[in-house]
Amino acid sequence: MDAKIQVQNATSNTGLNVVFNVLEDIDDISLSYSLAIEGEQPNNYTTMLSQKVEFCKFLQQRSIDGGLHKIYEDILKQGTFIKTCPIKKGSIYSMNDYHVDEELLPQYVPETNFYVDIQMDKGAIGGGSVVLLMKGRLQGKIDKSKGFNNLKMFSMG
Repeated sequence: MDAKIQVQNATSNTGLNVVFNVLEDIDDISLSYSLAIEGEQPNNYTTMLSQKVEFCKFLQQRSIDGGLHKIYEDILKQGTFIKTCPIKKGSIYSMNDYHVDEELLPQYVPETNFYVDIQMDKGAIGGGSVVLLMKGRLQGKIDKSKGFNNLKMFSMG
């Protein structure tokens, strides 16, 4: 998978642009994600959520993870994204000018700095060798008047 990710920082609006180009058929993807927020001390982050899901199973049974389901449905409104498995070679998926709708934020999440770690692996479900498809960190500030807006950086590893 070839991934191109761009953060658009603007005073009034910040968005995330993503394009995935699939280089080979993929039928077993695991998706790991975690959300950490900054505490009262600068650079002291607490992990609020950490999950690993079988992505293709999630696409078939979206009820298996309520929070991920809401964000995924929101992503689908912003572009063409993965809807079925297997993911076919030559497919291109994208989302444009994306930011999480503030209505999706739980009330208990404070306005603070955050980061989200995301990792996609191939082959992690059925056993055998695991191939890293994508690993990244998205950092920003939670501003409930704007959702997960004011993104600062996205790093790929």
